[in-house]
Amino acid sequence: MPLRPVRSIVSAVLMVLPACGLAPAITRAKDVWIEVRSPNFTVISNSGEKEARKIADEFEQFREVFHNTLPKLRVDLGKPLIILAVRNEDSLKVLLPGYWETKGHAHPVGLYAPGEERHFVALRTNVEADNSYQIVYHEYTHAIMNLNFPDLPSWLGEGLAEFYGNSTIHDKDVEIGKISPYHLQILQENRLIPIDVLLSADTNSPYYNEQNRVSVFYAESWAIVHYLMLDPEARKQQLLSKFLTAWTKSGNQVEAAEHTFGDLKKFGQAMEAYVRQKSFYISRVPTAIRGDPKSYASREVSPAELAAYRALFYIHTQRSNEAKSSAEEALQADPKLPLAYEARGMLELTNQDYSQAEGDFARAIELNSSSFVPYFFAAETLMRGGMALGDQNSKPTKWLEKAVEMNPQFAPAYSALASLYSSRPETREKAIGTCRKAVELEPGNLTYRINYGYVLLNTGKTADAKPLAERIQQVARTPTEKSDSAELMLAVSNAEIRDREIAALAERARVEQEVRTTPNAEHTSTSGGTTNPAAVVKFDAPPLPGAPERKLNRTEYAVEGIISAAECNTESSGKVTLTVNHAGMKFRYSSLSTLYVVSTAKEDSGQAPACTEWKGRRVRLYFYQTKDRPYAGELNTIQFF
Repeated sequence: MPLRPVRSIVSAVLMVLPACGLAPAITRAKDVWIEVRSPNFTVISNSGEKEARKIADEFEQFREVFHNTLPKLRVDLGKPLIILAVRNEDSLKVLLPGYWETKGHAHPVGLYAPGEERHFVALRTNVEADNSYQIVYHEYTHAIMNLNFPDLPSWLGEGLAEFYGNSTIHDKDVEIGKISPYHLQILQENRLIPIDVLLSADTNSPYYNEQNRVSVFYAESWAIVHYLMLDPEARKQQLLSKFLTAWTKSGNQVEAAEHTFGDLKKFGQAMEAYVRQKSFYISRVPTAIRGDPKSYASREVSPAELAAYRALFYIHTQRSNEAKSSAEEALQADPKLPLAYEARGMLELTNQDYSQAEGDFARAIELNSSSFVPYFFAAETLMRGGMALGDQNSKPTKWLEKAVEMNPQFAPAYSALASLYSSRPETREKAIGTCRKAVELEPGNLTYRINYGYVLLNTGKTADAKPLAERIQQVARTPTEKSDSAELMLAVSNAEIRDREIAALAERARVEQEVRTTPNAEHTSTSGGTTNPAAVVKFDAPPLPGAPERKLNRTEYAVEGIISAAECNTESSGKVTLTVNHAGMKFRYSSLSTLYVVSTAKEDSGQAPACTEWKGRRVRLYFYQTKDRPYAGELNTIQFF
């Protein structure tokens, strides 16, 4: 990656092309839409096959830049990226009507719309300015970084996106590190944000959100990344790699920065000098491995397919009315088009109409869809609609397994499949590797790591879930992420309490076994029922965490059996009848609110069953003897197992 210094243009300003300066739209009786498929992108265009190939080739070149500048980076999104390349502003207005609905609203030349199952780009091709699609490449860079880095700091994520986004694509190479006159002007006319403050800025920071400061944040982030990527001394010391390693290890940005850059005040002064220098390095990255764009497959797109793609795009850009009309248009044009049913199903899923969505995704599958998408969303629809887990989840499990088979790089399917696996005892261990795969495929997606935490808890691996939950809570940025991470941390705390209870129960069981097997062990009969005296044992193990303290000068006893009857009185006394060796024993309790009830049974998942569900369950009762016949004792604790 050769470097060469270029002169900065300090006086340059951001240029906006007025609508009146555009070439007039060419009117046609009927658009011909062409699909061009390159190795990694699909372009659908009404600008002609040549222009469609050019757009596909430019995106292939930009993708190759990451291969050449950061060779260890993963660059396969794991889902399709569809580029709707239209010939003029009128065509783009059809796709992005919201930008023309408000008078004075800026009219974009391109937009990047990410999604769970595919990413969309919409752009117009009749633009001549260098790097007209900067915002598109900016967002595409974010997508690439999310494939590779968990918890990428805000300044670094935005700095990388600005650095790569501001590239110029030529025939045989891509120029990176180009000076952004706008950023440079901002930095030279304003005080830089102190480095320690910049490091701590996130989505809630005024530096990141407020309009009068966001320019400095983006500009300074871009400048630091420019320095780390292209300054010869920074490259020699591998400062970017060292920072990422230190940050991943400690989770503390300031600590990682001090370890990498030294004194942060001096580093800030160095950045002040860097942005005021007269020349900067740029690099031209060769792009020779992408292949010949003339070899890309092409075909004409049918009206039904075009309408279905438009419907999907409208769903991604939250235009439900346009999505609905386009989906219906597609179905009317071709009632046997799987993509049309997929589009309508996604709209119904968005509107939480789960029954209709399930039917449309199932119909797409019946029509032999070649895409993994309807299989994934058919399962998701059942899960989001409140499908009961257990034996009833065989259909969504099979659908998700099919989605993974068709697209082994699709992280959402692995995450959803892991949730189903973890709900069934026979597949819980399988869930761990499945969910880990989702995290590995998209480490920048915090949702998959949160789900991984729950999978670990469901499989009894609380010790592994705790550090994961702590790190997630540390890096959560948005209100939703913070709320979800707090819920996971609470679940971990509850699991720790449950684990301590189970350990205490195991110790109690061990003591019981010793009582039963030790010669001359003290057994007792009771005053209620005709049970085998050996069924009741004196119990002297430590009490359970959370259980009522033992009453002074009273001996606690334990007995196992099946509950044959139970009175469910919350605030008044009640009774429980236990069947032991075919004989009945009656116990009383003062109230359910004072009775300690715990379960270690797998079917209860750590939650004690309600009193109305006790009948027929196997339990161990802990009690004190009483002279109040016909009761065998006064209940203290009930353990289900």
